[in-house]
Amino acid sequence: MIVIAGKNDIAVHGLILAIEFYGAENVAVIINKNDTGIDGWQRSLLKAAVEAKVKVLSLDEVYSKQIKLFLSLEFDQIIKPEKLKIENIFNIHFSKLPKYKGMYTSVWPILYGDNETAVTLHKIDSGIDTGDIIAQEVFTLSEKDRSQDCYRKYIKNSKKLLDDNFEKIVNSTFESRKQPSDESTYFSSKTINFHELNIEFNKTAWQVKRQVYAFSFRPYQLLCLDNKKISEVVITKDKSKLKPGTIIDKSENYTLISTIDYDIELHFDDLNGFLKKIPTISLVDFKKNLTRILGINDKNEKGWSPIIVAAYHGRKDIIDFLIENGADINDRNYRGTTVLMYAKDYSIVNDDSTIFRYLMSLGADANLKDWSGKKILDYITNKQAKFLGLL
Repeated sequence: MIVIAGKNDIAVHGLILAIEFYGAENVAVIINKNDTGIDGWQRSLLKAAVEAKVKVLSLDEVYSKQIKLFLSLEFDQIIKPEKLKIENIFNIHFSKLPKYKGMYTSVWPILYGDNETAVTLHKIDSGIDTGDIIAQEVFTLSEKDRSQDCYRKYIKNSKKLLDDNFEKIVNSTFESRKQPSDESTYFSSKTINFHELNIEFNKTAWQVKRQVYAFSFRPYQLLCLDNKKISEVVITKDKSKLKPGTIIDKSENYTLISTIDYDIELHFDDLNGFLKKIPTISLVDFKKNLTRILGINDKNEKGWSPIIVAAYHGRKDIIDFLIENGADINDRNYRGTTVLMYAKDYSIVNDDSTIFRYLMSLGADANLKDWSGKKILDYITNKQAKFLGLL
């Protein structure tokens, strides 16, 4: 039996791989304590397991069974390897081990301005993220990435890491190496009190910006000033002459404030207002209003991002700008509906397949399935498929 333990899209992806290779009858899952069985901004492992008719077990139940492999994917419990009585016990950790063992791995690379990070497949031993490394998938971070962007990249790259190594860990055909002690760091759950997050203005402007970005994770929290959620930090060219944290000027959309070195503008969040403007806003004003959101891949409570809304309304000019600046052409909402699926709706309603075909030419994938397991072809007639260039 193969056991998948954890949460979110990566655990669901691991479950799907296990079922494809070994059949649902040979797979079991252990879910995290906060898994309600309902998809949210990430998919529910419990829901996926129930739909696939896979056994849902507790960790204690797994300890008492004969299993072939245990794979931890964002699991929230401490595993005792000696109780599993096997060597095939693995984890994917969201960091470039040996850096950032432990907790809050989406915070540290952003806070410290790292240019890259990684996801690491490693053995589980009795330590905390100290097991031998099997493989890593390294990826770059943009200076514009927030902690939620970092997490999205962790999920995307961990899926690739799992795809490339799943058979190897099941069949024990992998090689591994010990973790070095150099650059090894660890952060416990007590490192950050998320109930008492405040901006430290007695820092440089760059450091303040890193703080705001490091704690910008929309489903959980944004940093605030005067109870207003902060979406962006703009570092001005003016050197600060006042005590750090002194308010210099206020407007409806931002507050000008001093730091150790340069004055900064703290802009306030208005994602839903921004998304509502996309159907008619000029490209010039669109660019100006980007300070009201958490970057171009930001999403509201339904998972709508700027490129999704632009595709739904046929805004080619905005789509071009977003893609040039790193937007995901295969982005999804929180039901798995892709950018191309939204473009399909626009094209059919307006009897104009230009946007749909254009996105296809840029690499949008018509074969992607939503979380209901359906592709675009499952939602349209043959006549519509020919109109869109799919048949």
